[in-house]
Amino acid sequence: MQTFMTMVLPVMFLHYSMAVLVQLKGTAMYRTALLPILFWSAYHAASSVDISGGDPMQVQTNATFITQLFSFAMRATIWATAQEPYRRLDPPHKLNRRGEEANGLAMALWNAFDLLVNLRGIGWNWPQGLHIPASSDKSNSRLLFVVLCAGRFAAYAFAYDATLEVIRLFSPERFSGFTGGIIYDASLTPAWHVLRCVSISFLAMWMIYFAVQWMYYFAAAIFVTVFQQHPSQWPPVFDAPWLSTSLRDFWSHRWHQTMRHIFLSLGGQPSTYIFGRAGGVIGGFLFSGIFHDIELRAVGKGGNSLVVIGFFVMNGVGILLEWVWKRVMGKAVGGVFGWMWTFSWMAMWGVAVVNEWAKIARFGAHSSPWGFRPAMLVWSYVQSFLQK
Repeated sequence: MQTFMTMVLPVMFLHYSMAVLVQLKGTAMYRTALLPILFWSAYHAASSVDISGGDPMQVQTNATFITQLFSFAMRATIWATAQEPYRRLDPPHKLNRRGEEANGLAMALWNAFDLLVNLRGIGWNWPQGLHIPASSDKSNSRLLFVVLCAGRFAAYAFAYDATLEVIRLFSPERFSGFTGGIIYDASLTPAWHVLRCVSISFLAMWMIYFAVQWMYYFAAAIFVTVFQQHPSQWPPVFDAPWLSTSLRDFWSHRWHQTMRHIFLSLGGQPSTYIFGRAGGVIGGFLFSGIFHDIELRAVGKGGNSLVVIGFFVMNGVGILLEWVWKRVMGKAVGGVFGWMWTFSWMAMWGVAVVNEWAKIARFGAHSSPWGFRPAMLVWSYVQSFLQK
């Protein structure tokens, strides 16, 4: 508790303060002054706090903690350099006697809570070119929305755990413990070896999808219930990524966009200014790669930065190749060919990333709170029933 009060709470307070100030006019100097203090506090907390408590099976919690602190620092950097105050657009602000928006301190203090968790900027004036998937939930009932969120949370948590267990079956000894291993198996024929690696990578991608989904719907239920947010503030986080017919379609529309604003603001926009549009694409993916490399190394077992960062940079290169295709052929990448191209390109560069995950025991260490395993719990009940 003392560690939380002295190391973690100051970072959270500074992050909240920046979220308040970015909504107010004439605060650029204060935001700039607070930024290095937040940087130092976040670094001090990341280098001093061990969330896992020394338990090797809980090391993934350290990665989550450190990347969250890094996310605080990145968002604070964007807020410190914002040229215009952030404003809520939904619901509309109240008007004062002069007919102007009442965007004072009291409202900023309350809206800051939404800003802290609203990574996509839904209902705010700052996101640009954001794709928001259409929701199948047309009801405005908070109760119905929370019930649906609870059901989706349970379903996705179960699917995540089941997918993780299937991955572990490929190498029970290496993937089920905290020592880790590799996905490659030289004892297999080349064809079976490739099939094994691609299968594990395919399952790992679904594992990420299910993990993001269950965390998203858990958070949605909490914030709609406790903070009385409207269901419209929590639209779907994915848009059927398996239907992507180009790399641009996958990364710009169908995959989750929660980190899009950060990567574009800190990587894409500066690179565009210096190197042009193509440089902006590579810059955004490069910054994404650095973020994910930090996440990998935060586990404390090393990692290959070239592999992790290279995966994201090469996806940027793939999008540039799609531009060339469109210019030469006169039509954009799409259809069945586009689908095959998209997932073949990602698999070619992604298998090595999944191997890095396996080496740091991402498939073995507990990655859900308190090591909760819903799929295995259900399976144990099924086994008990069958043995009767």
